[in-house]
Amino acid sequence: MIQQIVRFALEKPFLVLIAVFSLIGMSILALMRLNIEAYPNPVPPLVEVIVQPEGMNAEEVERYITVPLEIGLAGMSGLDRISSQSIFGLSDVKCYFKWGTEYARARQEVINRLSFVQLPNQVEAQISPWNATGEIFRYRIEGRGYTLEELKTAQDWILERQFKQVPGVIDVVGYGGKIKQYQVQVDPYLLKGRHVSLGQLLESIANANQNVGGQRLTLGEQVYDVRGIGLIRGIEDIENIVISASQGDPIRVKDIARTQIGHAPRLGMVGFDDQSDIVQGIILMRYGEAALPTLKGVHARIEAIRQNHVLPPGMDIMPLYDRGSLIHLTTKTVFENLVLGMVLVAIVLFLFLGNARAALISALNIPLALLFAICGVVGFNVSANLLSLGAVDFGIVIDSTVIMVENIFRHAGPHTKGTMAERILTAAHEVASPLAFSTLIIAVAFLPIFNMTGVSGVIFSPMAHTYALAIAGAILLALTLTPLLMSRWSLPLATEKEGPLMAFLHRIYRPFFEAAIRRPKRALCLRIIPIVLCGVLFPFLGQEFMPQLEEGNLWVRASLPMSISFEQASKYVEQMRAVIWGCPGTSGEVCVEQNRKHPEVTHVISQLGRSDDGTEVAGFYNVEFFVPLKPFEEWSRGLTKSKLIEQLSQELYQTFPDVIFNFSQCIKDNVEEALSGIKGENSVKVVGTKLHVNEEYAGKIAALMKTVRGIKDVGIFHTLGQPDVRVVPDRVACARYGLNVGDVTSVVQTAIGGKAVTQVFEGEKRFDLTVRWLEPYRSSLDAIRAIHVTNPDGADIPLGQIAEISLQQGPSLIHRENGLRYTPIKFSVRDRDLAGAIAEAREKIRSQIALPYGVRLEWGGEINELRSAEERLKVIIPLTLCLIAFLTYTAVKNWLDTLIVLIDIPVACTGGVLALLVTRTHFSVSAAMGFVSIFGIAIQDAILFVTYFQRLREGAGLPIVEAAREAAEKRFRPVLMTTLVATLGLLPAALSNGIGAQSQKPMAIVVIGGSLILALLTRVLQPPLLVMAHQWLESSSGKRLVPS
Repeated sequence: MIQQIVRFALEKPFLVLIAVFSLIGMSILALMRLNIEAYPNPVPPLVEVIVQPEGMNAEEVERYITVPLEIGLAGMSGLDRISSQSIFGLSDVKCYFKWGTEYARARQEVINRLSFVQLPNQVEAQISPWNATGEIFRYRIEGRGYTLEELKTAQDWILERQFKQVPGVIDVVGYGGKIKQYQVQVDPYLLKGRHVSLGQLLESIANANQNVGGQRLTLGEQVYDVRGIGLIRGIEDIENIVISASQGDPIRVKDIARTQIGHAPRLGMVGFDDQSDIVQGIILMRYGEAALPTLKGVHARIEAIRQNHVLPPGMDIMPLYDRGSLIHLTTKTVFENLVLGMVLVAIVLFLFLGNARAALISALNIPLALLFAICGVVGFNVSANLLSLGAVDFGIVIDSTVIMVENIFRHAGPHTKGTMAERILTAAHEVASPLAFSTLIIAVAFLPIFNMTGVSGVIFSPMAHTYALAIAGAILLALTLTPLLMSRWSLPLATEKEGPLMAFLHRIYRPFFEAAIRRPKRALCLRIIPIVLCGVLFPFLGQEFMPQLEEGNLWVRASLPMSISFEQASKYVEQMRAVIWGCPGTSGEVCVEQNRKHPEVTHVISQLGRSDDGTEVAGFYNVEFFVPLKPFEEWSRGLTKSKLIEQLSQELYQTFPDVIFNFSQCIKDNVEEALSGIKGENSVKVVGTKLHVNEEYAGKIAALMKTVRGIKDVGIFHTLGQPDVRVVPDRVACARYGLNVGDVTSVVQTAIGGKAVTQVFEGEKRFDLTVRWLEPYRSSLDAIRAIHVTNPDGADIPLGQIAEISLQQGPSLIHRENGLRYTPIKFSVRDRDLAGAIAEAREKIRSQIALPYGVRLEWGGEINELRSAEERLKVIIPLTLCLIAFLTYTAVKNWLDTLIVLIDIPVACTGGVLALLVTRTHFSVSAAMGFVSIFGIAIQDAILFVTYFQRLREGAGLPIVEAAREAAEKRFRPVLMTTLVATLGLLPAALSNGIGAQSQKPMAIVVIGGSLILALLTRVLQPPLLVMAHQWLESSSGKRLVPS
């Protein structure tokens, strides 16, 4: 079959060249459609439901909102689990669906179920537009001379509409600033003195703000629309609203209340560098959309906004974060490593072959194989990312080309007879079987990657597709384009004489080889030692799920006391921002760039509280800092990101000893929160029905975890400790005055919290008009007790006479999962492997803390994904090895040679383990993929040697030792070449420390370590093992072993 393909390529060169140029053309089109992401979305289909009931505390939110939602949403098709959080004024319910569930179908299922959930009046549930990797662009609005209300209005009513028109954008979240509000602040004593009830006031304001239609009126020959214009146009209109009349004189709003333009109660605040209060917009991408095209549309819309003067004069948009920068940086890192790898591979081929044209022909297949893979990736609708592109070792991919070129080159010398085409066909026939089987085995070795599910599958599946397509493209090119170019361009220059490098290597190799042949038992011992070492050393490797993708930024989270006020929290935030910025001087002091303590930090963006639409589940106790960093090459010598984190941690804890800080990265933080439901890198959940019991044991566990080496930033998300002012109506007392409970609670809601009665229109903009008591009459317990409630007889009864008013402690934040409450403990792991730190923590907790009945622990974060991947690999890898063994047997046709070939696998694995230990790299799923890769390399080289040994024994009739010596001599160059190109192809990735290099580094280190030990050890020790095995078999059976 292979000979026919090669013959066709030699006889039809024009068709081959047309196919190659067609591939290049299709690749250009495919590149234009290729979706490149920095990192795939590792979160299963997630639909988030948000409800914002005004004024409800966490316990009421849980009782009336969260629990009904959980009950109503349970049992949906494909649903995996439900988690929720309830805080003051917000219920957030996340529905996680099983992998493979179509997102649109899951979303529609949630929408259908919501229609049957009964919630309190005037409370609506909505689907959140947020997803873990959806934040693609952040900006701030600036404009000298504009107030925060005006900037916020421009964000909510101009920019949000503009950006939501961009294809791929699902929503724009406003964060920070002040929402404009028309306010009627009532003086209760004036209200009482004019004998006006609160209900009259509310009804009058609502009725005074409406337009009506009077159908049409015919006047002469024309028809006119009749309109009653009664909308409020401004403060003056509100002040002149008539409530009632007294002795013929109208009582207006301005007679009993102060009317003003203010702002709604703030939910959050955003700061930037030395500016404490700015307006920020966050653009969210629709689930499943491509980031780069969406960002291109965003940038085009920003330019259109500027050119068309959409914003008021002097306002502008200033970018704060752009996902495209990370994508371009990681893509640059990947392609720099690929290009350098290609150059190194080409140099190795030239040094070994001694022929520049042959080396160039081999190297030409690298970009062509990549183009073939890109066409396939686009065809299969697979997103390209850092791993799928950067982790492909093109040294492994073009092994088939290297083997073909080397054998053709060897047969092209003057010692062989026949035409050029005959010599090429002879060379192709000689390597046909090992080439086909070794390539097939390399493809089979990637079956574990194809069979990964969940988070691991999402991360590594694109890589497996890219690898398989690149290998397929490379072998097609090796059988068509390579023989054609060798016949027309390189063969006339071929020579039998070895190059200087090969001659030098042979001089080094032969003494070791001859010594091993003379002492095969010692060679066998040396062969066994690495296998034993692999088993002994592997447990010493630390374990983690995936190395962190370097994003070039920090995401710092600070957890303040749960009951802290907005005013006090904002003071702390300003100080924290100054510490991170590197200028913790006097407030308001101008910070000179040269004097900053942390010049590596480019900006500091702080977020206090939550956004206006509820997509962020947090209160004033939660502060987040987005800290973009300068490129690492611009940092001070010797300073690393870990050291910078340690410096910032020490400075922050020194200034704020009672605050818990957590360090992560922007995308990573969102992904971790989406996976575990916790605002932290890792977590342990104390699950139980009683909040106070959960809180008690969470405190004990957190104290114990702080003693574990490597565990940092331990903090409890306290569920208790939120002070409440409770107003409990006395039903008997209310009945005595002819009041019901609703009358009392309605006054409490309006007088203290404020009630939106209607809305004021300003063109297309709408702003709430709220009614509330003046601040002195609602700012203390005595003032609240004095609030009067009007009964049906017109009498005013003080609230303190008909209700019990007291201060109580209540829950501040309630976490639930699958219907059960839990208290989470967050923590980070630094300077130690994740699995080792958690294993030690688990053992300490098990031995020192006895959990009560009904309370259990659940660990969240990356450790669960690591264990899931390990369980999957424990099943898939043995099956893959069995399939590799079967294919190896099919190639070498006897079990003895099959065993000799398979021994190379543990030897190669030993090299990978040693490389991880030497470089102090933890074992991760990325490293596991490296071990899978060297399975194929080890088998390929061994099959190439063993099949040639068999041919010499069977065809030429050489004795065992002579056949082994001849096979070792003739296959030394191709085997060494394939091993070295596999090593050098990933060497740039292994050495790179640029942004985006971290996730592919463990795999590259494993492949290089395994390849080196194959090159140094196996090439010398495999022939003696083969000799000893065949001699033993022939002496014991008296028969010569030939392939069956």
